[in-house]
Amino acid sequence: MTDQAPCEICGNQAEYVASDYFPGRRCPRCGEFDYDRSVGWRKITSPDEMVRLSGWVREQNAAGARPVRLTPEISRRVTRMRIPALRERANRALGAIAKKFPDVRTRFRFEEVATGLEFQARTYSRDADEAIQLTAILSDDEYLRTAFVSTSGTDGSLTPKGLLAADDLDRAGSGSAQGFVAMRFDRSLMDAWTNGFDPGLRAAGFRPFRIDNKDYVGGITDEIMAEIRRSRFVVADYTGQVNGVYFEAGFALGLGLTVIPTCRADEVPKLHFDIKHLNTLLWNTPPGLAEGLNRRIRAVIGVGPDAPDRE
Repeated sequence: MTDQAPCEICGNQAEYVASDYFPGRRCPRCGEFDYDRSVGWRKITSPDEMVRLSGWVREQNAAGARPVRLTPEISRRVTRMRIPALRERANRALGAIAKKFPDVRTRFRFEEVATGLEFQARTYSRDADEAIQLTAILSDDEYLRTAFVSTSGTDGSLTPKGLLAADDLDRAGSGSAQGFVAMRFDRSLMDAWTNGFDPGLRAAGFRPFRIDNKDYVGGITDEIMAEIRRSRFVVADYTGQVNGVYFEAGFALGLGLTVIPTCRADEVPKLHFDIKHLNTLLWNTPPGLAEGLNRRIRAVIGVGPDAPDRE
């Protein structure tokens, strides 16, 4: 039998992953995370901190970080982030519902969706009451249709209008806020992603996207090109000299998108001669990368819609 223990983030019962050095959790709300026992754990002190960290860990899991290694510094940074605005949360709810119930003929109970712990995390909701408010917004938008109301709850379905809206959000709704990160997908660079690329883009107000985040059918090249088309800009990290990064950067330039080149400093001599003249953002540590990306994006692209300091 799997050992269970309260999740350090949300308090729900979660599967305990035993380790002498990196104990972890597989939580029905927060997803998969662990921490370094020698560094310790930063205690969550408020419901808002729980919502921010829970939602962020879920996003990191979706981006391929499984488990997410949480340090006190990461927790401190994430719990200071701004919770997404109500419209953004409703859009996230619509996307989650459309993914689970993509047929407009499929009926589901709104309350059952709202009580789903993963749904609450992905929509940055404290509890089922906050999550059900998002379905009310979607109903008012005519994205959800009410079929039957009883004392036990409300049954309904996604409307064709809602299905189209979810598709638009997936295809273009994040276009002005999405930053495509082309990089080597290797465990050795996971820290650079978690503490460098991800916080750097978010601090500038944009949502980082990696292609290994996405489920797809068909050729990966088609999916890469589609996601680049939906993005505001591309960050191309040449650490590891991956041919695919060169391809993705070239494709983005062909579309007229801004490409921000980055590379770990020790790998600069390996850069192809065709790009050595570019103003490449060099980095030595993930925190330094995050700070540099934030500055470079703000200077070249501007402040994104999700910036914590945006007026």
